Amino acid sequence: MTAPENRPSESLLHVEAGMGLGADEPLPAAEEDGFRTTRVSSPGRDAWRRYRRNWAAMLSVAVVAALIIVAVIAPLVHTMDPSYADFTAIQQAPSAHHWFGTDMIGRDTYSRLVYALRIPLVVAFIGTIVTLVIGTILGVTAGYIGGVADNVISRFTDLMFAFPGFLLSLIVISLFGPSVDTLGMGGTGRVILLTVVFGLVSWPALMRFVRSLSLSLKEQQFVEAARTSGSGAWTIMRRHLLPNMYGLILVQAGFIIVAVISNETVLAIFGLTVQEPNADLGTILYNGVQNIGAGYWLVLFPGLVLAVLILAFTFATDGVRDAVDPRSRV
Repeated sequence: MTAPENRPSESLLHVEAGMGLGADEPLPAAEEDGFRTTRVSSPGRDAWRRYRRNWAAMLSVAVVAALIIVAVIAPLVHTMDPSYADFTAIQQAPSAHHWFGTDMIGRDTYSRLVYALRIPLVVAFIGTIVTLVIGTILGVTAGYIGGVADNVISRFTDLMFAFPGFLLSLIVISLFGPSVDTLGMGGTGRVILLTVVFGLVSWPALMRFVRSLSLSLKEQQFVEAARTSGSGAWTIMRRHLLPNMYGLILVQAGFIIVAVISNETVLAIFGLTVQEPNADLGTILYNGVQNIGAGYWLVLFPGLVLAVLILAFTFATDGVRDAVDPRSRV
């Protein structure tokens, strides 16, 4: 006679498998050889599930994706050459031929806005990547290694904070913008200069944020265990600290993108970004305000595009913050 198998009862397995789940969530289990086994959910998967439930964030992501696609395929979706001036159609109201109307010299506003999306998006994304690389590397190094490295990096960061980011970018663009124009880059010289400047002036705040995260994480037990097992400092920072910061760093990246877009628009209003006939959101909006008496569409549509762009990134970033840190929703 064979001994009875030492298996837990099915009812106990059901209870254990269902622990920690909400009443409205399905049981995340799989049936294998008569056993019910639970599926361990990772933090990233949990964050994505919470993010999908945020309809405002998901809608914002769709809007951001649509704007990026429109900017990329601008030559395919514009209705006419954005720099073409039709002097027989000056300041015409929106119509079937000119969806967003025309400006002061007869250029199609819709086509100009489609191309104008490219500059703030390129400057924001590349500038944010530069900011993330510099701020994250310096922050995690200062926070974990400490000592002389922390003092040197922190003092250099304080020095950068002495120069307001927007003011410094304003000075640099004003001084070197005209020189860049003489390089004959077809309007891309100032875009490159803007990207570099915003990337170099935006990292100090991120560095302090990452440093504070590193200081709190370095005292956790999993870091102590990695250190005890013989892992080096760079291995611990790369494999243990950074993976636990990605979510919060992504939140900061979203807000940096919004700030860069806003600052680039202000510089465009000052006439310090790309020059005519190249289109920029800030330039189009400023010209529209100067001639608002000629037609409401000169301000309405550029303002709507800029507002939708900033709000979409803001709501998408708020959704990421709520997903990676549910306690932030108070």
